[in-house]
Amino acid sequence: MTLDRLWAGWRAHYIDDIATKPPSDECLFCGLLAMGDEEAMILERGDCSFTVMNAYPYTSGHLMVAPRAHVA
Repeated sequence: MTLDRLWAGWRAHYIDDIATKPPSDECLFCGLLAMGDEEAMILERGDCSFTVMNAYPYTSGHLMVAPRAHVA
């Protein structure tokens, strides 16, 4: 059996809410770094990167590792 589409119905409220907000000029990752660890769900801040939990994961345990440097 193949999975044609991954759908987490419980995320619908989040998706609807995001779709109605105007886009932000702020970088998502710079915004997270400016917040406190608990509020931003940051697990670790390293010299070159940081690890953050995903507020609305498709699978449990999903994490993101992002660079601290803001470059094009």
